[in-house]
Amino acid sequence: MAHVSFSDLPPEALDDIARRAGALNNVVCSAVCRPWRRALKTTRLRLLKRPSRPYSVRLDKWRNGTISLCLAVRLGCSSESTIYVPIAMVDGGDKLPTRIIGSSHGWLVTVDKECGLSLLEAFTGRVFPLPPITSSGSKKVAKELDQSMFYKATLAPGRRLGAFAVMLIHGGGFGLSFLRPDAKSWTAVRVPKRMQHKYTDVVFHRGAFYTASRDGEVAAWAPDASSSGLHAGRVSEPTQECTWAALVESVGGDDLLMVSSFVVEEGFAAHGQWYRLPRRRYAVSRYDGEREGTSSWLPVEDLGEAAILVGSSCSLCVSTRGFHDDLRNRLFFAWPSYESGKYYCFHPDEYRLPTATPGCTYLIVPHYGGSWFAPYVAPEFHWY
Repeated sequence: MAHVSFSDLPPEALDDIARRAGALNNVVCSAVCRPWRRALKTTRLRLLKRPSRPYSVRLDKWRNGTISLCLAVRLGCSSESTIYVPIAMVDGGDKLPTRIIGSSHGWLVTVDKECGLSLLEAFTGRVFPLPPITSSGSKKVAKELDQSMFYKATLAPGRRLGAFAVMLIHGGGFGLSFLRPDAKSWTAVRVPKRMQHKYTDVVFHRGAFYTASRDGEVAAWAPDASSSGLHAGRVSEPTQECTWAALVESVGGDDLLMVSSFVVEEGFAAHGQWYRLPRRRYAVSRYDGEREGTSSWLPVEDLGEAAILVGSSCSLCVSTRGFHDDLRNRLFFAWPSYESGKYYCFHPDEYRLPTATPGCTYLIVPHYGGSWFAPYVAPEFHWY
């Protein structure tokens, strides 16, 4: 009798395994052999017509306990249908998530009405509860406990498959908490006095968390052996001109970009008088680690074949090559969320950089607790 291995299973059996595998087992099974990896990938990609494109994801309040996914960029008169995925509570959870506060590495960070945090896998609907934020032991966090206290969370992949470190902005933007991979409780991060500013964004980039404050100060939080597990280092000083900032990785994740806004006064004449009207302007800059201070951010006047999707829970830099040139050198902003306060309410729907191409496109932006979503991210840097 000829030797039979796992790779000799018929394609129908592999497809059935792929459908039955959960969010993490789906990745584990793909490491068995090449046929299994090919079958798992094919089954997961079959759900999406364009898996490499950005999606708009939200928790559908009209379909209780359902995630809705739709392609963010519609090509011409395309009528691609919305994907609905039922939420499946696991590990003893019973509270449905109501708002998305983070989206990275193919996962969503959500919060429910009782301020419970969880990880949600968008394509299977499985929800994995995280430790309560009050487990940090911080009296200030316990006092301010409310659904509106959560601003944004981001993930960093751990060494073990399916394990993540989480960094969270809360408390009106003035509080930071950190969750180690596989930890049972949160750690309240002590921010140095020289860096106590209102935080507007946090991302994970090349082995460290980066936070941005409202006045453009950027700090890097690298892992260490301290009680909090993080060591803060200032990347750039705050500036008086900056009124808001967001961080995003470039296409491919090689560079760290910052989208910042500032107010300029423009003069105009009306009824025989001269008026000055403040207007908001935006700029994109790239971090250069070899420079220091404010000079470490180099202005970016041309994004090339790319656009930036900015949101309160996730920002993405997406390639426009081969599917829509009208998006080039443009910034698109997600709609504000009522639960998160007036966090993004002053942004326009679209802002064109000076090098933007003419034309228009139809973009479905997330709103009311939704998020931009990148379906598949293969991280190269892990949390140590």
